[in-house]
Amino acid sequence: MTVFVESQQFSQMLSYKPFAETKTEKKKVKYSLLDSIQQSIGDKWYRLKEGTRQAFDMVCFFSTELGFFYASDEYLAKRNGISDRTIQYRLKELVELGEVIKVYRRARKCNGRGNPVYLFVNHPYFKYWVNLLGLDMTNFQTDCETENGENPSGSKDEEDKTFSTYIVPEKQESNIYKQANKIAQYVINRVNDSIKKGTRITYTSSYIDKIVTKLEWQALYAENNRQIKAKQQAHSESYEKVKSMLEKEPVKKVSFYNWLES
Repeated sequence: MTVFVESQQFSQMLSYKPFAETKTEKKKVKYSLLDSIQQSIGDKWYRLKEGTRQAFDMVCFFSTELGFFYASDEYLAKRNGISDRTIQYRLKELVELGEVIKVYRRARKCNGRGNPVYLFVNHPYFKYWVNLLGLDMTNFQTDCETENGENPSGSKDEEDKTFSTYIVPEKQESNIYKQANKIAQYVINRVNDSIKKGTRITYTSSYIDKIVTKLEWQALYAENNRQIKAKQQAHSESYEKVKSMLEKEPVKKVSFYNWLES
């Protein structure tokens, strides 16, 4: 389902009081968003090009105040020395990982899809944008299935395998256990690091909240994709049945009668 941001709504979003105003606050929010992305991508993060990591850093910085960014692919690519296709691929990846939600500004000329706006799920203002835009979280449909047909790819050294982190319904219980173990291991690592450094543990609860939110979005995304595939399969089967019926039915010849010669 494509969600549109009307001009008045977008003006409201831009005029909202910034969540982070001081340099320290902006830095804290930026690294919180960036840390969540890094955790989602995993070890692959360190194999990305420097320009790609800088692009992630830039979109997090743009989103510190209001929790969203709307910079174009061309702008992000040019500023970070990477290709437009790489930016498209990486932003699509953020959507699939449940880090951001993609909506569209209403185009004035054709009344269709304009420039995209990416909402960070883990930003404190995300709940405000959900209410303002009237997002139905149970039926919300990202447009990834449409973009998958284009299959944009990044540079050769950034090629990725298909993500298998989505929680499909029939295997949901086992995946939840895996993710719970991942959270537990993260907490253990944080405790051990704090003991070694002699410091206090901070932000552990907020990290767990982010993981749980991310799992919920991944589950919704997987279920939406399952429903779409089921509908596509049903349409395809119906089409094949009608086609076979038309092919089997013989074509009747229409006799021609010359009324002028009667």
